[in-house]
Amino acid sequence: MKTAIEVFGGLAIFIFGMKMMSDGLHHVAGEKMRSILRIFSANRFMAIISGAAVTCVIQSSSATTVMVVGFINAGLLNLVQGIGLMFGAHIGTTITAQLVAFKITWLIMPAIILGLLLSFIPRQRVARWSETIIGFGFLFLGMETMSTALKSIDREVFAKAFQTFECAPVDGIIPVTALLGAVVAGMVVTMIIQSSSACTGIIIALGASGLIDIYTAVPLVLGSNIGTTVTAQLAALTTNRVAKQAALANTLSNIIGVSILCLTFLIRIDGEPVFFALISWIGGGTARQIANAHTVFNVLTTAILLPFIPFIAKLCEKIIPVKSSKVKYQRLEQHLLNTPPIALAQTTSSLRQMLKKAWKMIDCSIRIYSGNDEKNQSMVRQLEKREADIDQRQKDITEYLSLLMSKDLTRREAEQIPMLLHCTNDVERIGDHAEIIRSITEKLNAEKLRFSSDAEAEINLLHKTLANLADASIDLLAKNDSESLDRAKVIQERIFSMLDRSENEHLSRLNNGECRPQVGILYLELVEEMRKIARHLENINDRAGMFYEKLPNAAR
Repeated sequence: MKTAIEVFGGLAIFIFGMKMMSDGLHHVAGEKMRSILRIFSANRFMAIISGAAVTCVIQSSSATTVMVVGFINAGLLNLVQGIGLMFGAHIGTTITAQLVAFKITWLIMPAIILGLLLSFIPRQRVARWSETIIGFGFLFLGMETMSTALKSIDREVFAKAFQTFECAPVDGIIPVTALLGAVVAGMVVTMIIQSSSACTGIIIALGASGLIDIYTAVPLVLGSNIGTTVTAQLAALTTNRVAKQAALANTLSNIIGVSILCLTFLIRIDGEPVFFALISWIGGGTARQIANAHTVFNVLTTAILLPFIPFIAKLCEKIIPVKSSKVKYQRLEQHLLNTPPIALAQTTSSLRQMLKKAWKMIDCSIRIYSGNDEKNQSMVRQLEKREADIDQRQKDITEYLSLLMSKDLTRREAEQIPMLLHCTNDVERIGDHAEIIRSITEKLNAEKLRFSSDAEAEINLLHKTLANLADASIDLLAKNDSESLDRAKVIQERIFSMLDRSENEHLSRLNNGECRPQVGILYLELVEEMRKIARHLENINDRAGMFYEKLPNAAR
């Protein structure tokens, strides 16, 4: 009983340390995560390198594959790119096994002490590094605790309990029943604990304690590689069909890889299965051989399947076909909340789309007076529906940012949320002004009231300049450059100057009797609505200029 408690206690410390180290590294690299992942767009080779790099950083292939599912569901990745990234994640996750195979117990206490000391420094980036270093210490402390406890287990009792999975070759051939049993056992354990790295750590601890040999350890690791794909499958349950195809591709590629490797066990060199002969040739103790087998398996599988990525993608498209011609992408993707910089960039992208739709409503309402052609009339009939859409988008963004606030954010990330909320409210207000402008222009047409030629020229010029300001604001929400901000500020100054001048000149026309009072009042109301819209756009530009100094480039 005592030994069991020590084993499970060691496992708990190991998993806690791995999560702590992963979270720390994730936050340290968080702001650069999007830049790393953007490399994938080059080709499938770069996708694999990007996937491996990200997984090495965050120490979790499950987290990477869930992120990829989120990217595909948000329309940031296509299926082929996603599969490449997942292949890279399979390679990147082997770094954890390589780490725990090292016998560096002398580093455990220094790492925990150093991490604790760094945690007292009141700087968030240093605190993240302290979290990573303490996690590193706990990772190896848990591994050492498990290994020590396992060494005290009665080997004969353990061997009897584990004989179903004993895969030592008989006359050079691994028993099929034992092989399948070990693969299934590794798969089930990984599905339960939701971490192939943790499962591999347990297997390495068992191997280092002499309780299992390399022949049994490798099938357990193979099953672990299949079991870890359940995380992506669960993440894909609420996504579009393309994201479901990616999750399926992840599972299929691992099953195919495991099947290919198991077939190589039939090929023998000097009476030993060729794969184990290769691992033996590479050298090292049992723990190191298990880690090497994990790495070699994933590298070889990726190399073999790399040319077939398009075929795997087409196969998944056949199994899970897209039922409609247009795939629905979810911009505010829930799975991206665990990567705040990317979630913020996606929120900005959604805000940009919302602003484009709000401006179309304003443009349509102004055109009712003089440019109300058939196309514009069709849009007028949809204004109420469009306004409801704007309101829903505001609600969605607000709810998404509320969920993001519950995550572990850096100070800079936390500062962006109130600004994005204010910008969302400004865009919603712009949509509301469309209805007021619509009532003004429809009243002019219904009562057959016309502005003077000078007033019409001023309104047309104001409309054009306001459109330029809206375009500048939309561009600013897509780019992180001073040029876009400077352009927006120049147009802002111009529009407010023009609005002041138009009001003054129109008041002069009223005083001189050049304009009927009824028409003059509607003109001033229309100009005031344009002023309010310009102020909302100014608010958006000012805030975008602040938060874009710190955010990655938003998705277009």
